[in-house]
Amino acid sequence: MPPPFGGIAVHVYRLVPLLQNAGIRVGVLNHFSSTEADFVVGVLKRNPVEYFRLPKKIPARIVHYHHSHWLTLMAVALGKGHRASRYMITLHSAGLAKQLNSKVTPVRRLTQWALRSFNVVIAVNPEIRAMVESHVDPRRIEVVPAFLHGARDEGRYDAATDAFLASGRTLVVPAYRVRLLKDGGDSYGLDLAVEAFIALAEERPELQLAFFIAQRPSVRRAAQYLSGLQTLLEQAGLKDRVLIVFERPLFPALRHQVILVRPTRTDGDALSVREALHAGVPVVASDVVDRPVRTVTFRSDNVGELCITLRRVLGGSNAKPRHATTGPDKAAGEPFIDRLVQIYRAQLRADSQRGTRGNSHR
Repeated sequence: MPPPFGGIAVHVYRLVPLLQNAGIRVGVLNHFSSTEADFVVGVLKRNPVEYFRLPKKIPARIVHYHHSHWLTLMAVALGKGHRASRYMITLHSAGLAKQLNSKVTPVRRLTQWALRSFNVVIAVNPEIRAMVESHVDPRRIEVVPAFLHGARDEGRYDAATDAFLASGRTLVVPAYRVRLLKDGGDSYGLDLAVEAFIALAEERPELQLAFFIAQRPSVRRAAQYLSGLQTLLEQAGLKDRVLIVFERPLFPALRHQVILVRPTRTDGDALSVREALHAGVPVVASDVVDRPVRTVTFRSDNVGELCITLRRVLGGSNAKPRHATTGPDKAAGEPFIDRLVQIYRAQLRADSQRGTRGNSHR
């Protein structure tokens, strides 16, 4: 549950009331430590031991795990054991491919075993389905795009943040955290955004840059990296045209005159991209993964092409922007919540048919 406002956390935050409205009783085991929401029934504190221990203590007929880390996947699968509860997993990105195809045999086999322990595997797009279908019974796999748009009143900013966003055309760059890569740079491409902004700032005096980072840097190297980017912007005389916001939702920013920029070097099916497109906000994103239709893409890790693409979107070039054409459009087809409720009810029927639970846990 947010904060921090990462994609999975925001998705669950929006999902719970919709499930409750559909007549499904819901409790959340929070990946973090907050118990403020009345439907949080326990906290996992980012600890794999708690992922092993807590799910099996809750008398739930369905346990739905949203995957993020390999160790927590192992913990949930080991904790399941021979429990009669129906277990589901949602894979929001292709990050598990490394372990599924690992050359280290125990890692590969453990990962395959863990996935097979779930009654339902939800892939948020066809690419993720293709990643797992040779490892899991295809009849257990569902492709259900996990996009739920925010309510108009979701999240508020302070007056200074709103004033900044209202004062010009802003490049908004969302990131969950400062995640450094071994070969330099960071996975969210914050450095690419800074370089592109510096290159464009003089020719576009109305242009601003805003980073929305869910987690404050807690590691010294990450804090130093972010400080170094700020120093580059200050040296370029752009300090007053840059905003860095922590632990705040992205959604309210999309009400302003902004362009969402996602220059990621690795990625999943990003909620921020879906959110912006749904709000009618232009999106410029790297082509590191398939993007939804209407996303304007550029070659990953190429700041020169990012600058060219931004100029096109801003209206500074007659060249036609390159739009994504291969990515699935989550806005089309059956609404997400309807399909998920159908899956839940099918699992509850399967549970009832096995006679594994009494009415007290409905």
